[in-house]
Amino acid sequence: MNSKQEHRLRLSSGLIIAFFLCLHLLNAGLGIFSLSAMDAMGNALAAFWSTTATKLLLYTAFTLHIGLMFVSLYRRRSLRLPAWNLTQFGMALALPILLFAHVAGTRGSYEILGVYKNYTVVVHALWSHPSGVLRQYLLLILVWTHMSIGIHYWLRHKRGYSRWIPVLYPLCLILPLLAGLGFLRAGLESLQLPADTAALLEYRQAMNGADPARVELLGQLEKSLLWLFALLLLGVLILRTHRSRRDRKRGGYFITHTPSGRQLPARKGQTILETLREAGIPHTAICGGRGRCTTCRVRLVDVDQTLPEPDELESRALQRVRAGPNVRLACQLRPQRDITITPLLQANDSAPAARLSAGVMGHEQKIACMFVDLRGSTRLGEQKLPYDVVFILNQFFIQLDEALRATDGHYATFNGDGLMALYGLDGDLARGCRKALEGAVQIQNRMEQLNQWLADELEEPLRVGIGIHCGDAIVGTMGPPDSPTVSALGDNINITARLEALTKEYNTGLIVSEVALRHAGYQQHALPEHTVHVRGRGEPLDIVVVEYPASLMNDMHETGPDQSPAGRQG
Repeated sequence: MNSKQEHRLRLSSGLIIAFFLCLHLLNAGLGIFSLSAMDAMGNALAAFWSTTATKLLLYTAFTLHIGLMFVSLYRRRSLRLPAWNLTQFGMALALPILLFAHVAGTRGSYEILGVYKNYTVVVHALWSHPSGVLRQYLLLILVWTHMSIGIHYWLRHKRGYSRWIPVLYPLCLILPLLAGLGFLRAGLESLQLPADTAALLEYRQAMNGADPARVELLGQLEKSLLWLFALLLLGVLILRTHRSRRDRKRGGYFITHTPSGRQLPARKGQTILETLREAGIPHTAICGGRGRCTTCRVRLVDVDQTLPEPDELESRALQRVRAGPNVRLACQLRPQRDITITPLLQANDSAPAARLSAGVMGHEQKIACMFVDLRGSTRLGEQKLPYDVVFILNQFFIQLDEALRATDGHYATFNGDGLMALYGLDGDLARGCRKALEGAVQIQNRMEQLNQWLADELEEPLRVGIGIHCGDAIVGTMGPPDSPTVSALGDNINITARLEALTKEYNTGLIVSEVALRHAGYQQHALPEHTVHVRGRGEPLDIVVVEYPASLMNDMHETGPDQSPAGRQG
């Protein structure tokens, strides 16, 4: 089974389990109203999951997901993982211990004895013993956290995910909270039930009439599952130990890490990422080393050996970011001899970096560019002590960084008291222009907040000048080997810088080229328009002076993206 097949099976089985879990928690949440409400939905769900097709689907998903956990544990040459990876792995090992008892008492009872437990019976049994209540709440916390981490790191590098976070995060908290409250309310109600309640009597009668041999088999089911799990875990650990000894006998090689200048000893069979983690060297891998996000990509320097060809999963990922022939994924490449690598992303790069081009040589692309500059920074240095200036500038850049993250902008260069940001690196110029304008609004809003926070520290409010333009540029990985970054250069980048400088002349916070506004879908109404001659450009350029950037958003929402040039042509 190759990496791509393993990924698909893990994702598919995980999503099926997540669907089952969400329905299960919604059902538990009905306990806020009554036990009878839980029973009504529970009976419907039991009928749905008891058909041959859905039962086979669910049992296969659970078996595959647990089995793939053992496969993943065996495949990893190193267990030095990021905190989120370790947390998810630890919960994956702990969950079966809690889950087997629940499975044996519910699905086991139905499959082995033919006795169906509705929610009234299950909740009453759990609340009859304090340990059952604690176990159930712990199971809820672990399984929901494990699922949420998995889904978050699956979606984190996908385009548009950041826009859904304000919706998904509340849902992520509300659903388990409702389930926990529903279980509490239903449990308190179950403690008040008389012994002759119909559901409890029916269950006792069914159990009294059950085959004693099958009852004994059910009693041993939990222990049998735990023993099977423990033996599988022990087997995997033994196989890992045997493989480690074999790898040491086969010898190793060295990885030269250019940013640190260190030579890292590596064992044959382990990935570059595993070697870096064992050495304690930070290296970006947003997807956890599963070959999906491409943020772990490295440039191979002076390659003089035949390397393993990338498999289908790695090939597709590299093609997505237009990687050159000497670029590989650190989480997938397993060299056999000494090799020199240079990371292509910073160790703390965020998810949008996964979509940036990986080629060392630049390529031409249409993008939107934004230059931001802090006004009066020289005067600020004259008025404040150096420590205070550094503090204020750090707060300023924190706000810029958050504004870029919120609008899918990519920080390209830093120039002391300003920066250059790129938008539309995914190839969607219209969206890039809209996001750049949203970024300008975010920056202005955050500057107003920052001025309020620092009111006692500033003699006058901080102001910024922002220039936005779009067009062809050369985009690629640039900079020294120890700190490369994705940036852009060309005439349109220089023009954007000139527009930012013009904000001083026009005494405004934002100047946008008319072409960028047009691509963003903005239909100009009353904003001042000027024609300027920009140094470095032969033809004049139409610009729009914007005093209140938020007004642009209102007009764009009214006209919509169909008003862009492409939309009008269609």
